[in-house]
Amino acid sequence: MLISGFCALNIAALPLGSASAASAKEPGRITFVQGSDVDTLDPAMSRSVPSYNVMDHMFDRLVDWKGQEHEGFVPALAQSWTRTADGRQWTFVLRQGVKFHDGTPFNAEAVKFNLDRIRDPKLGSAHRSYYTDIDSVEVVSPYEVRISTQHASPTMLELLAKQSSSINSPAAVAKYGRAYGHHPVGTGPYVFESWVPNDQVIIQRNPAFYGEAAKPSTLIFRPVKEDASRVIELRTRNAEIAGNLSPEAAIELAEQKTSSLLRVPSTFQVFFELNLTKPPFNDPRIRRAVSLAIDRQAIVDKVLLGYAKVPTGPFPPGTQARRKFAPIPYDPERARQLINEVYPGGYPGTIVLWTPSGRYTKDRQVAEVVQGYLNAVGLKTEFKVWEWATYQKNLYRAEPGQGTGKGSNDANLWLLGTGISDADIRLRRKLSSGDPQNLTGYSNARVDNYLQLASRELDPQKRMAYYGQIQQILWEQDADNLPLFDQEQLIGVRKGLTGLDVDYDGTTDLKHVELIER
Repeated sequence: MLISGFCALNIAALPLGSASAASAKEPGRITFVQGSDVDTLDPAMSRSVPSYNVMDHMFDRLVDWKGQEHEGFVPALAQSWTRTADGRQWTFVLRQGVKFHDGTPFNAEAVKFNLDRIRDPKLGSAHRSYYTDIDSVEVVSPYEVRISTQHASPTMLELLAKQSSSINSPAAVAKYGRAYGHHPVGTGPYVFESWVPNDQVIIQRNPAFYGEAAKPSTLIFRPVKEDASRVIELRTRNAEIAGNLSPEAAIELAEQKTSSLLRVPSTFQVFFELNLTKPPFNDPRIRRAVSLAIDRQAIVDKVLLGYAKVPTGPFPPGTQARRKFAPIPYDPERARQLINEVYPGGYPGTIVLWTPSGRYTKDRQVAEVVQGYLNAVGLKTEFKVWEWATYQKNLYRAEPGQGTGKGSNDANLWLLGTGISDADIRLRRKLSSGDPQNLTGYSNARVDNYLQLASRELDPQKRMAYYGQIQQILWEQDADNLPLFDQEQLIGVRKGLTGLDVDYDGTTDLKHVELIER
């Protein structure tokens, strides 16, 4: 959604803070405050929207999605591409004259390096499983590269539009090694300047960018955990944009004069993933029981104050191949019956819930409410809250020889969310049996079969039908998680700010932002 001048909600004018003076001296300097810090600035290793918000300004991919609703693909570092009739070879003609920020040339060798790197198990990328169908990457000429796959690959463009497919400088990766995530080098419209963890990331406009020059000269990304604090940053003009606001913060903005609220549709769904490898959630009846124990409408109305929707399927509106189903009913009596059916006298153990704080809308508060619902149907629970970066490190804690982790084994439920709009990537990463990103241990032979059929089906309608079958299995027969709410994006902006581009997947593009002082 591109904002070029919108009706703002009124906000109270306050005395200008010290940052406003800096803003007056540096009109091209834009500060964006978000709820959590970046995890890494290596696109092959990150799994976090706060990081993508930064990296999308520094890196390019071969192709990009068209529009915020992802309505196809447009050229980026690749100017054109062709596919063989059997879908097993893709050839890309690359843009010439592009240089990385370190002055080294972008070419076919760089593309091969990056695709080989992310497929290397030694790197340990959590995204590696998406690329395993690639059989080879061949340099045809300095500016032409051919990707061959083991099977038909109808979703190659979706894969290459992923943030993990961003093209990094081979020279910089070689220079910094494992520390590369703190020294990123791409080809994009902004150049990395500095990252002080838990403080700020600063990037500067790239004067040698091959495309349209970005408008802000400097972008600053700061983690500010508390929603109220992000509103204060806006109000005191220490920031121009505040992301991931709470409903309370949104209401507060309605009483101000210097800022506005932006409500953006989203493909983001927040849910509790379930540990299916051990009791009690290895039994689908208990999964159904805890799902019935949750009053989602009450969460939307009373906790999220109407700034969200009750889920009507595994995919929110706007997601590729979405099917709509009846909402999961709130039926605590049936939940108790199912629990007693499996565990006469009640489940004897303690269910451990994990949640981040500040990453998703009211994440901690929603998790606490869910804990109360589980207690109400006779389940004993233990609750643990994490800061986002630490949460990820513990949740995805690596085992020897593996690229991603099984730290989730320490919990029974953990709160996460995703805004991925592509059906294949959204489903495959968490449902394929044995996939490194499948932290739940979910395994369903029918789902595996549909995923494989879809990944090789060149007919788009047939492929979407397979994804629809998977959604029906998840919603009506064999759930992999507890969907909680479809998240609406709430973003605060200073009055006079134009050009903000917000994607339905939750990422924010600041390249065209301008601020007209009022």
